[in-house]
Amino acid sequence: MDKKIVMLVLCRKIITELLVEAIHKRTNLETFALYEFNRAKDIAMMKKPNFALVEIPERQGTPAMDAIAVCEEIKEASPGCKIILFCPENDRESVKASTKAAKDGKIDDFMFYDLSIDYLVAKLEMMISDNA
Repeated sequence: MDKKIVMLVLCRKIITELLVEAIHKRTNLETFALYEFNRAKDIAMMKKPNFALVEIPERQGTPAMDAIAVCEEIKEASPGCKIILFCPENDRESVKASTKAAKDGKIDDFMFYDLSIDYLVAKLEMMISDNA
């Protein structure tokens, strides 16, 4: 089986580093992080990830649609890449946009920020088995 690659496009470095460590400990996935959303398409084109985790930032002036556009760019650059969007559970606009993006096929799934690492890793493992 080819090594599967996970691309993390997140804002918070401490959370990202913990996710990378947890994914490495529990799976055989190659994982890398990217903090510059505007470079996601170029990096996805170079590295061809199988999976991407993209965050809708919880900061003023960053609409959910910007993160969804990044998801679309990643799918364009790496066809077949499965995308999970991280969504702030208390932001109704982001939840609505995430739900619509999933229904429209722009992302494969979305999860709230308050999920456990165990759940996230299990979700990745499930996606790997579905994508094998």
